Amino acid sequence: MTEGILLKPGQQIKAIMNQNDARRFVELRYGLVVESIKELDSYDDRNYRILCKDTSINNNPYVSSIAKNGYILKVINSLDSKKTSFIEAQNELLIFLSKKGIICTIPVKQKDGSYYSLEILNGSSEKHVVRLLTYCEGEILQDVPKTAELLKNVGSFTARLDNILKEFWHPAYDTQTSLWVMPAVPKIRDFLFVMDDKSDINIIEEIVSNFEQKVLTIIDTLEKGIIHGDLNENNIVISSDNKDVGAIIDFGDSHKNCFIFELAISLCYMITQSKDIEMAKYVIQGYQEVRQLTLQEKRILKLCVCARLAQSLVLGSYSYQREPENDYLIRQHPMKWLTLKKLWPMDDNKVMKMWSI
Repeated sequence: MTEGILLKPGQQIKAIMNQNDARRFVELRYGLVVESIKELDSYDDRNYRILCKDTSINNNPYVSSIAKNGYILKVINSLDSKKTSFIEAQNELLIFLSKKGIICTIPVKQKDGSYYSLEILNGSSEKHVVRLLTYCEGEILQDVPKTAELLKNVGSFTARLDNILKEFWHPAYDTQTSLWVMPAVPKIRDFLFVMDDKSDINIIEEIVSNFEQKVLTIIDTLEKGIIHGDLNENNIVISSDNKDVGAIIDFGDSHKNCFIFELAISLCYMITQSKDIEMAKYVIQGYQEVRQLTLQEKRILKLCVCARLAQSLVLGSYSYQREPENDYLIRQHPMKWLTLKKLWPMDDNKVMKMWSI
């Protein structure tokens, strides 16, 4: 994996643009007439919810009908926009999953038949990938009750998704990496300058050191495949009865890695959302109904969850320092800190027993 494609402290990668720019791209590249537009919360990309008029279909030969739930216009950050093969891989992956019965966003072709274009925005020297995807309607997990039944179904979906992705391959996934992949956890040391509390820094450093010693040293022995990489409360759309996963969105962090990391990432957010460390057992129970954890995976699961929490806290704080008006970046930080400070000191064996693993 190439070190040069990872985010460096101080690097500006988010597109500088507004809703008028987004509207112009949709009408120019996709031939669709925008009826309404709204920017959505995001970290490094720009995402816009778009609704279009039915008259649009005459302007794009690849759009047979207007999506009634609308679209998402994604303007990818300048760093990820350099990896166009990965953008192409994501598009193929989404089409593959849709054929496998997984409800997800589907890429839309531009007027010239391509699935994306590279755009220079507002005089910047950097290019940004612009792509349009169908919108998945429904409430996200963040906004519904976190019941044991729902969490169990999130766990089983997590394992089922990764099982399905075992059948998919694209060469871009053999080298795709970012600062958000879990093997990059040691890189968060470079961003600790955003934290003021020495005791918090000490906790992060302790977790990172343990992750290096106990996880990265055995990473080659762990089962791997393509994973979603960010199964958080904003990327899981819930079914109408609030009991199951209805759809999955945002594969921008998908990559090839250890399956145990996928579960740990999901647990990080499910625990934070349920505000109860013990609720993780339901996610794990559902997961193991589809894929059994090995003893090795069970022993490192708590550490991996803590490492993801640390990663999220540090990188989220860094992003917020650069974009202080975007409260979305740190909205869950108080609960994440409470969770981390409670979970990290707990005895590993007691946690395994609490989680029934």
